Amino acid sequence: MAKNTVTVSRCISIVLVCFLSIISLPTYPLSVEAEESLQSETLNSEHYKPLIVYYSRTGTSRIVADALVEYLSGTIEEIQSTKNRDGLLGVFTCVLDQLLDRDAILKPLDKDPKNYNPVIIVAPIWIGKISSPARTFIKQAGLKGKDVSLVLTYNGSLTEDKEKALKDTITAQEITLKSLYKIITKEQTADEIRNELNSQLKENPLLTKDHVSIP
Repeated sequence: MAKNTVTVSRCISIVLVCFLSIISLPTYPLSVEAEESLQSETLNSEHYKPLIVYYSRTGTSRIVADALVEYLSGTIEEIQSTKNRDGLLGVFTCVLDQLLDRDAILKPLDKDPKNYNPVIIVAPIWIGKISSPARTFIKQAGLKGKDVSLVLTYNGSLTEDKEKALKDTITAQEITLKSLYKIITKEQTADEIRNELNSQLKENPLLTKDHVSIP
């Protein structure tokens, strides 16, 4: 009888130990696949609102911006300077702005970039630097924490030093540059410009609804 009592007690003890070990097992993180699935579900939300902002003196950058609107199904906004930059006098004004690093005075946008993410900026390069109106927009728009990509259009060349200076201008505003695209537009037709953009987007896709972060 005493032996049976000991046996029963031992069995109860073993069951209790097993039970306690199960409920105290550590919880492990989700598998990579499960985490990606959860992340994708979180990011597929109303937070994805792409905004394409462009400055275009001659209309070339507008071609790129329009193509990006179709690519992302986003909203488009034009950066407009209060100065008249048309004709020879306008070219002279642009050159002075670049040489003196002079900010432009911009007209207010219809849409507030703070309400959008990602933000894609399309702008020309003048004398090796991003155009004054676009540079001013980057400084004033309050894009900190946004997923920002930059598409540059230019006729000449962009040296490594000039490109680094451009990136420094952006990081100075505490902006993380997600992507940088460079499109040479000299003697290119609108279709050729769009084809070049499509080619670069295939190699380095812009942020889509599945990958954009939530600010």
